[in-house]
Amino acid sequence: MGIIKRFINKCLSLLRLGSEWLNKLTCSIIEVGRTESYIETVSPSQTDTIHKAIKNIDAQTIAHEFESIVRWALPLLGLKWKHVKLGIDVTEDPTWTEFGAQNVRPSTHKGMHHIQTWQYLNISIIEPFFVPLMSVPYRQTDDLDTLTIDLLKYAKTLPLIIDLVLFDRGFYHAHLIDFMENRRGKKPTPYLVFVKKTDAVKEYIYQTDYFDWFEHTMEYSKDKSKWHPKTTLVIWKPDPIVHPDVAWPFATNQKPTQELMDVYPKRWGHESEFRVHDEGHIKSKSSHPLIRFFYHLLGMVLIILWRIQSIRKEHVVFKRYLKFVERKYSELVIFPDPPPPIISY
Repeated sequence: MGIIKRFINKCLSLLRLGSEWLNKLTCSIIEVGRTESYIETVSPSQTDTIHKAIKNIDAQTIAHEFESIVRWALPLLGLKWKHVKLGIDVTEDPTWTEFGAQNVRPSTHKGMHHIQTWQYLNISIIEPFFVPLMSVPYRQTDDLDTLTIDLLKYAKTLPLIIDLVLFDRGFYHAHLIDFMENRRGKKPTPYLVFVKKTDAVKEYIYQTDYFDWFEHTMEYSKDKSKWHPKTTLVIWKPDPIVHPDVAWPFATNQKPTQELMDVYPKRWGHESEFRVHDEGHIKSKSSHPLIRFFYHLLGMVLIILWRIQSIRKEHVVFKRYLKFVERKYSELVIFPDPPPPIISY
Protein backbone atom coordinates (compact mmCIF):
# COMPACT_ATOMS: atom_id res chain seq x y z
CA MET A 1 0.00 0.00 0.00
CA GLY A 2 1.38 3.44 -0.95
CA ILE A 3 2.41 5.84 1.81
CA ILE A 4 -0.30 8.39 1.00
CA LYS A 5 -2.99 5.74 0.90
CA ARG A 6 -1.64 4.21 4.12
CA PHE A 7 -1.69 7.57 5.91
CA ILE A 8 -5.32 8.14 4.92
CA ASN A 9 -6.34 4.63 5.98
CA LYS A 10 -4.39 4.68 9.26
CA CYS A 11 -6.12 7.92 10.22
CA LEU A 12 -9.60 7.14 8.97
CA SER A 13 -9.90 3.31 8.57
CA LEU A 14 -11.44 3.60 5.10
CA LEU A 15 -10.02 0.38 3.64
CA ARG A 16 -13.25 -1.30 4.78
CA LEU A 17 -14.90 0.42 1.82
CA GLY A 18 -12.62 -1.43 -0.57
CA SER A 19 -9.20 -0.85 -2.06
CA GLU A 20 -10.70 0.50 -5.28
CA TRP A 21 -12.69 3.13 -3.38
CA LEU A 22 -9.61 4.20 -1.42
CA ASN A 23 -7.45 4.33 -4.58
CA LYS A 24 -9.97 6.61 -6.24
CA LEU A 25 -10.15 8.84 -3.17
CA THR A 26 -6.34 9.12 -2.98
CA CYS A 27 -6.16 9.96 -6.67
CA SER A 28 -8.83 12.66 -6.23
CA ILE A 29 -7.07 14.23 -3.22
CA ILE A 30 -3.79 14.47 -5.12
CA GLU A 31 -5.62 16.00 -8.08
CA VAL A 32 -7.09 18.60 -5.71
CA GLY A 33 -3.59 19.50 -4.52
CA ARG A 34 -2.14 19.62 -8.02
CA THR A 35 -4.93 21.75 -9.47
CA GLU A 36 -5.52 23.79 -6.25
CA SER A 37 -9.19 22.93 -6.47
CA TYR A 38 -11.65 21.78 -3.78
CA ILE A 39 -12.19 18.20 -2.68
CA GLU A 40 -15.95 18.83 -2.78
CA THR A 41 -15.65 19.73 -6.47
CA VAL A 42 -13.31 16.96 -7.62
CA SER A 43 -14.88 14.08 -5.68
CA PRO A 44 -18.34 15.08 -4.42
CA SER A 45 -19.51 11.45 -4.06
CA GLN A 46 -16.71 10.62 -1.58
CA THR A 47 -16.41 13.90 0.30
CA ASP A 48 -19.20 13.31 2.82
CA THR A 49 -17.76 9.90 3.72
CA ILE A 50 -14.21 11.08 4.31
CA HIS A 51 -15.30 14.20 6.20
CA LYS A 52 -17.57 12.15 8.48
CA ALA A 53 -14.61 9.84 9.19
CA ILE A 54 -12.33 12.78 10.02
CA LYS A 55 -14.88 14.21 12.47
CA ASN A 56 -14.87 10.89 14.36
CA ILE A 57 -11.15 11.05 15.22
CA ASP A 58 -9.02 13.63 17.02
CA ALA A 59 -6.02 15.81 16.18
CA GLN A 60 -3.68 13.56 18.19
CA THR A 61 -4.48 10.60 15.92
CA ILE A 62 -3.65 12.61 12.80
CA ALA A 63 -0.44 13.98 14.33
CA HIS A 64 0.62 10.49 15.51
CA GLU A 65 0.28 9.02 12.02
CA PHE A 66 2.21 11.96 10.56
CA GLU A 67 4.96 11.43 13.15
CA SER A 68 5.29 7.80 12.07
CA ILE A 69 5.90 8.97 8.49
CA VAL A 70 8.53 11.46 9.67
CA ARG A 71 10.38 8.73 11.60
CA TRP A 72 10.18 6.43 8.58
CA ALA A 73 11.45 9.15 6.23
CA LEU A 74 14.46 10.48 8.16
CA PRO A 75 16.73 7.46 7.46
CA LEU A 76 15.67 7.45 3.79
CA LEU A 77 16.65 11.11 3.58
CA GLY A 78 20.05 10.35 5.12
CA LEU A 79 19.25 12.49 8.16
CA LYS A 80 19.18 9.91 10.95
CA TRP A 81 21.46 11.23 13.74
CA LYS A 82 22.74 13.97 11.46
CA HIS A 83 23.40 17.60 12.45
CA VAL A 84 20.48 19.83 11.47
CA LYS A 85 19.17 23.34 11.94
CA LEU A 86 15.47 23.76 12.66
CA GLY A 87 13.03 26.58 12.06
CA ILE A 88 9.76 27.28 13.85
CA ASP A 89 7.16 29.58 12.36
CA VAL A 90 3.44 30.09 11.85
CA THR A 91 1.86 29.32 8.47
CA GLU A 92 -1.51 30.64 7.33
CA ASP A 93 -4.36 29.21 5.30
CA PRO A 94 -6.76 32.05 4.38
CA THR A 95 -10.47 31.37 4.77
CA TRP A 96 -13.63 33.34 4.21
CA THR A 97 -15.76 31.14 6.44
CA GLU A 98 -18.10 32.83 8.88
CA PHE A 99 -18.04 29.93 11.34
CA GLY A 100 -14.38 29.60 12.31
CA ALA A 101 -14.92 31.23 15.73
CA GLN A 102 -11.95 30.67 18.03
CA ASN A 103 -10.31 28.28 15.56
CA VAL A 104 -9.22 31.04 13.17
CA ARG A 105 -7.00 34.08 13.63
CA PRO A 106 -6.59 37.37 11.74
CA SER A 107 -3.87 37.28 9.10
CA THR A 108 -0.52 38.69 10.21
CA HIS A 109 0.38 39.90 6.73
CA LYS A 110 0.44 43.64 6.13
CA GLY A 111 -2.86 44.99 4.85
CA MET A 112 -4.63 41.62 5.35
CA HIS A 113 -5.60 41.81 9.02
CA HIS A 114 -9.28 41.76 8.06
CA ILE A 115 -8.89 38.28 6.54
CA GLN A 116 -9.43 35.28 8.80
CA THR A 117 -6.94 32.42 8.48
CA TRP A 118 -6.45 28.92 9.74
CA GLN A 119 -3.01 29.04 11.33
CA TYR A 120 -0.57 26.25 12.13
CA LEU A 121 2.64 26.34 14.14
CA ASN A 122 5.23 24.37 12.22
CA ILE A 123 8.66 22.96 13.03
CA SER A 124 10.89 21.94 10.13
CA ILE A 125 14.44 21.07 9.22
CA ILE A 126 15.84 24.00 7.22
CA GLU A 127 19.42 22.77 6.89
CA PRO A 128 20.76 20.72 5.15
CA PHE A 129 17.41 20.92 3.32
CA PHE A 130 13.76 21.56 4.09
CA VAL A 131 11.78 18.74 5.69
CA PRO A 132 8.56 19.44 7.66
CA LEU A 133 8.58 17.63 11.00
CA MET A 134 5.22 18.58 12.55
CA SER A 135 2.44 21.15 12.55
CA VAL A 136 -0.14 21.89 15.24
CA PRO A 137 -3.23 24.12 15.05
CA TYR A 138 -2.71 27.63 16.44
CA ARG A 139 -6.08 28.98 17.60
CA GLN A 140 -7.11 32.19 19.34
CA THR A 141 -7.25 30.41 22.69
CA ASP A 142 -3.79 28.79 22.37
CA ASP A 143 -0.62 29.98 24.09
CA LEU A 144 2.18 30.29 21.54
CA ASP A 145 4.93 29.53 24.06
CA THR A 146 3.25 26.32 25.23
CA LEU A 147 2.76 25.09 21.65
CA THR A 148 6.36 25.94 20.76
CA ILE A 149 7.75 24.16 23.83
CA ASP A 150 5.71 21.06 22.99
CA LEU A 151 7.12 21.07 19.44
CA LEU A 152 10.67 21.42 20.76
CA LYS A 153 10.13 18.51 23.14
CA TYR A 154 8.83 16.45 20.22
CA ALA A 155 11.81 17.37 18.02
CA LYS A 156 14.19 16.19 20.75
CA THR A 157 12.66 12.70 20.55
CA LEU A 158 13.54 12.40 16.86
CA PRO A 159 16.86 10.81 15.75
CA LEU A 160 18.44 14.18 14.98
CA ILE A 161 21.30 16.26 16.37
CA ILE A 162 19.91 19.79 16.72
CA ASP A 163 22.63 22.40 16.19
CA LEU A 164 20.36 25.45 16.23
CA VAL A 165 16.70 26.49 16.24
CA LEU A 166 15.82 29.72 14.42
CA PHE A 167 12.88 31.97 15.34
CA ASP A 168 11.52 35.27 14.10
CA ARG A 169 10.75 38.22 16.38
CA GLY A 170 7.28 36.95 17.29
CA PHE A 171 8.88 34.28 19.51
CA TYR A 172 10.98 36.55 21.72
CA HIS A 173 9.17 35.67 24.95
CA ALA A 174 10.65 35.21 28.41
CA HIS A 175 8.84 31.91 29.05
CA LEU A 176 10.15 30.35 25.85
CA ILE A 177 13.67 31.69 26.44
CA ASP A 178 13.60 30.25 29.96
CA PHE A 179 12.68 26.80 28.63
CA MET A 180 15.45 26.84 26.03
CA GLU A 181 18.06 28.09 28.48
CA ASN A 182 17.17 25.27 30.91
CA ARG A 183 19.84 26.41 33.36
CA ARG A 184 18.66 24.03 36.07
CA GLY A 185 18.60 20.95 33.84
CA LYS A 186 21.84 21.99 32.11
CA LYS A 187 20.50 20.73 28.77
CA PRO A 188 19.81 23.96 26.85
CA THR A 189 18.27 24.12 23.42
CA PRO A 190 20.57 26.06 21.03
CA TYR A 191 18.56 28.99 19.70
CA LEU A 192 18.80 32.20 17.69
CA VAL A 193 15.85 34.59 17.92
CA PHE A 194 15.35 37.81 16.00
CA VAL A 195 14.37 40.37 18.66
CA LYS A 196 11.81 43.15 18.70
CA LYS A 197 13.27 46.62 19.20
CA THR A 198 11.91 47.38 22.64
CA ASP A 199 13.17 50.31 24.69
CA ALA A 200 15.75 48.08 26.40
CA VAL A 201 16.98 46.74 23.07
CA LYS A 202 17.21 50.25 21.63
CA GLU A 203 19.51 51.17 24.49
CA TYR A 204 21.82 48.29 23.59
CA ILE A 205 21.72 49.37 19.95
CA TYR A 206 22.72 52.89 20.95
CA GLN A 207 25.77 51.50 22.78
CA THR A 208 26.92 49.39 19.80
CA ASP A 209 29.22 50.72 17.09
CA TYR A 210 29.31 47.63 14.88
CA PHE A 211 29.04 44.30 16.72
CA ASP A 212 28.58 43.73 20.44
CA TRP A 213 26.69 41.57 22.92
CA PHE A 214 25.13 42.03 26.35
CA GLU A 215 23.69 39.83 29.08
CA HIS A 216 20.01 40.66 29.36
CA THR A 217 17.59 39.64 32.11
CA MET A 218 13.93 39.07 31.24
CA GLU A 219 10.88 38.61 33.43
CA TYR A 220 7.62 36.68 33.31
CA SER A 221 5.04 35.37 35.78
CA LYS A 222 4.09 31.73 36.20
CA ASP A 223 2.46 29.78 39.02
CA LYS A 224 2.10 32.98 41.07
CA SER A 225 5.86 33.53 40.92
CA LYS A 226 8.12 35.77 38.90
CA TRP A 227 10.90 34.24 36.86
CA HIS A 228 13.98 36.02 35.52
CA PRO A 229 15.65 34.09 32.69
CA LYS A 230 18.86 35.46 31.19
CA THR A 231 19.88 35.55 27.55
CA THR A 232 22.64 37.05 25.45
CA LEU A 233 21.51 39.95 23.27
CA VAL A 234 23.70 40.38 20.20
CA ILE A 235 23.58 43.66 18.27
CA TRP A 236 24.90 43.70 14.71
CA LYS A 237 25.06 46.78 12.50
CA PRO A 238 25.97 45.34 9.08
CA ASP A 239 26.83 48.69 7.51
CA PRO A 240 27.37 51.29 10.28
CA ILE A 241 28.89 53.93 7.98
CA VAL A 242 26.37 54.03 5.12
CA HIS A 243 23.33 52.88 7.14
CA PRO A 244 24.05 53.67 10.81
CA ASP A 245 20.38 53.29 11.77
CA VAL A 246 20.14 49.68 10.52
CA ALA A 247 20.71 47.25 13.38
CA TRP A 248 19.87 43.58 13.77
CA PRO A 249 19.24 42.46 17.39
CA PHE A 250 19.29 38.77 18.26
CA ALA A 251 18.92 36.67 21.39
CA THR A 252 20.97 33.50 21.67
CA ASN A 253 22.66 31.08 24.04
CA GLN A 254 25.43 30.35 21.54
CA LYS A 255 28.83 31.98 21.23
CA PRO A 256 28.14 35.44 19.74
CA THR A 257 29.98 35.66 16.43
CA GLN A 258 29.23 37.28 13.11
CA GLU A 259 29.22 33.81 11.55
CA LEU A 260 26.29 32.93 13.81
CA MET A 261 24.41 36.01 12.61
CA ASP A 262 25.02 34.95 9.01
CA VAL A 263 23.07 31.77 9.72
CA TYR A 264 19.81 33.59 10.41
CA PRO A 265 18.80 34.24 6.77
CA LYS A 266 18.44 30.46 6.40
CA ARG A 267 15.20 30.83 8.35
CA TRP A 268 13.67 32.63 5.40
CA GLY A 269 13.99 29.37 3.49
CA HIS A 270 11.31 28.03 5.85
CA GLU A 271 8.83 30.54 4.45
CA SER A 272 9.87 30.05 0.82
CA GLU A 273 9.64 26.26 1.10
CA PHE A 274 6.13 26.51 2.49
CA ARG A 275 5.20 28.29 -0.71
CA VAL A 276 5.93 24.94 -2.34
CA HIS A 277 3.51 23.39 0.16
CA ASP A 278 0.93 25.93 -1.01
CA GLU A 279 1.39 24.65 -4.58
CA GLY A 280 -0.09 21.37 -3.38
CA HIS A 281 -2.70 22.99 -1.16
CA ILE A 282 -5.60 20.59 -0.63
CA LYS A 283 -8.59 22.88 -0.37
CA SER A 284 -11.90 22.21 1.28
CA LYS A 285 -15.04 24.26 1.75
CA SER A 286 -15.49 22.79 5.22
CA SER A 287 -15.08 25.02 8.28
CA HIS A 288 -14.44 22.06 10.59
CA PRO A 289 -10.97 22.48 12.20
CA LEU A 290 -10.13 18.75 12.13
CA ILE A 291 -10.85 18.52 8.42
CA ARG A 292 -8.60 21.49 7.68
CA PHE A 293 -5.85 20.06 9.91
CA PHE A 294 -6.03 16.66 8.21
CA TYR A 295 -5.58 18.16 4.74
CA HIS A 296 -2.78 20.42 6.02
CA LEU A 297 -0.76 17.46 7.33
CA LEU A 298 -1.56 15.39 4.24
CA GLY A 299 -0.03 18.19 2.15
CA MET A 300 3.11 17.94 4.30
CA VAL A 301 3.20 14.17 3.66
CA LEU A 302 3.36 14.98 -0.06
CA ILE A 303 6.30 17.34 0.60
CA ILE A 304 8.20 14.60 2.47
CA LEU A 305 7.62 12.05 -0.28
CA TRP A 306 8.70 14.58 -2.89
CA ARG A 307 11.93 15.15 -0.93
CA ILE A 308 12.60 11.40 -0.87
CA GLN A 309 11.98 11.25 -4.62
CA SER A 310 14.38 14.15 -5.24
CA ILE A 311 17.20 12.73 -3.10
CA ARG A 312 16.97 9.00 -3.81
CA LYS A 313 15.91 9.04 -7.46
CA GLU A 314 15.75 12.25 -9.45
CA HIS A 315 14.64 15.79 -8.81
CA VAL A 316 11.42 16.98 -10.42
CA VAL A 317 9.39 20.08 -9.71
CA PHE A 318 6.66 19.56 -7.13
CA LYS A 319 3.73 19.96 -9.53
CA ARG A 320 5.18 17.36 -11.88
CA TYR A 321 5.72 14.99 -8.97
CA LEU A 322 2.05 15.34 -7.99
CA LYS A 323 1.04 14.57 -11.57
CA PHE A 324 3.21 11.46 -11.54
CA VAL A 325 1.69 10.22 -8.24
CA GLU A 326 -1.83 11.01 -9.41
CA ARG A 327 -1.27 8.94 -12.54
CA LYS A 328 0.09 6.02 -10.50
CA TYR A 329 -3.01 5.92 -8.30
CA SER A 330 -5.35 6.39 -11.27
CA GLU A 331 -3.85 3.27 -12.86
CA LEU A 332 -4.95 1.31 -9.79
CA VAL A 333 -8.57 2.34 -10.26
CA ILE A 334 -9.80 -0.62 -12.31
CA PHE A 335 -13.51 0.18 -12.12
CA PRO A 336 -13.93 3.94 -12.37
CA ASP A 337 -17.34 5.53 -12.14
CA PRO A 338 -19.26 5.42 -15.42
CA PRO A 339 -19.57 8.71 -17.28
CA PRO A 340 -22.78 10.67 -16.71
CA PRO A 341 -25.56 9.89 -19.15
CA ILE A 342 -25.93 12.12 -22.19
CA ILE A 343 -29.28 13.83 -22.25
CA SER A 344 -30.61 14.57 -25.70
CA TYR A 345 -33.21 17.19 -26.31
